[in-house]
Amino acid sequence: MSVATWAEHDGVPVLHLTALEALGGVRAIFTGRHGGVSRRWGDGLNWSLSVGDRPEDVRENRRRTLSVLGLEPGSAVMGGLVHGDRVAAVGDDPPDGGVARSGGDTDVRVVPGADGLITDRPGLALVITAADCVPVYLYDPVRRVIGMVHAGWRGTVLGIAAAAVRAMRAHYGCDPADIHAAIGPSIGPCCYEVDEAVTEPVRRYFGDRAEHLLRPSAREGRHMLDLWAANRLDLLAAGVGTVHVAGACTACQRDRFFSHRAEAGAAGRGAAIILLC
Repeated sequence: MSVATWAEHDGVPVLHLTALEALGGVRAIFTGRHGGVSRRWGDGLNWSLSVGDRPEDVRENRRRTLSVLGLEPGSAVMGGLVHGDRVAAVGDDPPDGGVARSGGDTDVRVVPGADGLITDRPGLALVITAADCVPVYLYDPVRRVIGMVHAGWRGTVLGIAAAAVRAMRAHYGCDPADIHAAIGPSIGPCCYEVDEAVTEPVRRYFGDRAEHLLRPSAREGRHMLDLWAANRLDLLAAGVGTVHVAGACTACQRDRFFSHRAEAGAAGRGAAIILLC
């Protein structure tokens, strides 16, 4: 079985993380760049209000995406995304730090300062946005708990993926061995060239394992970083039983995804969404 498969729903193409959905009781998707109304990118399906898009277009893109899952925008919660390691448990009550609205009273809720979200509530979609950063999907089919993590290089070296696993155990009693993880579309080791400002924190966090994550690039003093392998290592070290990697590079596949790196900072944002059914 493939880790991820494309499907189109009423003109909205999304990538299903089929390796997780095959377990039953969960939906896990990542949006492409097309199928929306953002004029800056033609028919762009941009989810972000911070990239110069019209708020009304972003709201419509969110509505279209969530309708794929049979949801209204009010049934979704987004992380505020600050490239940190905070993981918030969400449900009927606001998590620590509160909840704000994004894009209007009828739009999705946002948890300020959170790069990871977890819940045991069916029908509540957890969302992070990305355009190269790694979306990490977590699902415990035994305890019926899900998690959604935003892991750029900063979050990766802060160990946010492992922090989310610990939070699932602390809040809901999950056994890490029961958790299935999937690493979604993001910039791959083929395209992610970094300098010492990134390689040094990677080496500090991963120690000897860092040599498996970095390879010299064609340019002196730079390396190609494998964020997929880095987060997989972190999840396995946290005790996660199964880690799937979609292997879809957002920078290579600009026809399908937004990419901050490949579009020189002018990209929209895709949405990584997980939902307990």
